[in-house]
Parts: sequence; C-alpha cells; structure tokens
Amino acid sequence: MTEITELESRLSAALDRIGRGLDRIEGGTREDARLSAELSQQQSANAELESRLSALKADQDGRLAALEARIEAQTAQMVDLDGQLQVLRRSNAELRDVASALREAMEAELTDPELIDRAMAAELDALKAAREAEVAELDAVLSELKPLVEENE
Repeated sequence: MTEITELESRLSAALDRIGRGLDRIEGGTREDARLSAELSQQQSANAELESRLSALKADQDGRLAALEARIEAQTAQMVDLDGQLQVLRRSNAELRDVASALREAMEAELTDPELIDRAMAAELDALKAAREAEVAELDAVLSELKPLVEENE
C-alpha cells in the first residue's frame, strides 16, 4: 500500500508539472500572438515609410532633373550672350578705327567715298551687333522670369 501512496504522490507531482508546463505553453502562445501582432504592425509601418521615401525620392529626382535642364539652358544662353558681346566689341573696335580714319581724312580735307562707305557699313554692323546682344540679354532675363510667373499663376 505504501507503494500505491508513493505512486499516487509521484503521479500527482507529475500531473502538477504537466499542468505548469501547459500553462507556460499557453502563456507562450499568447505572447507569440502578441509579438506577431506587433511584428505585423511594424511591417505595415515600415512599408508605409518605404512608400513615402520612394515618393520623396521620385519628387527629388524630378526636381533635380528640372534644375539640371534649367542650368543647361542658362549656360547655353550665357554662351550665346557672350558670343553676341564679342561680336559687338569687334564691331565697335572696327567702328572706332573707321571713325578715326574718317576724321583724319576730313582734317586733311580729303574725301574718300570708299572710306565713307566703310564707315557706314561698320556703323550698321555695330548697330546690328548691339541689337543682337540686347535680344540675347532680354532672352536670358525672360527665361529667368518665366518660371517665376508660372509659379504665381
């Protein structure tokens, strides 16, 4: 009979241990469910942040491309304006040379129709060059103002 009592107490202790193990397993399952829910929330938040980051990156790439195009256009305009100014400088130098030669001819009381024609041609060239330089300068100014006007519309 002592054996039966001993077996009963051992069996009871074993059942208690099994019960505690089951409680831990159930508690762990609840913890796993809570952790899975948190993981799902974090993954959802991460996906949203990645989406926002992609949208911001696309926006920045678009702005960068627009700025690069604008810089290229301005550079081309500055090259054009510089070329026009160089032509204007050459025309003005030619005009000064011809005007000086014409003054010398007038002081010497010599009339040289070829010199007068050359002076008129130099003056016309200088006027054309000045006009082209002004047009190039106005184009550069207008290209800067256009984006500002479009933003305010």
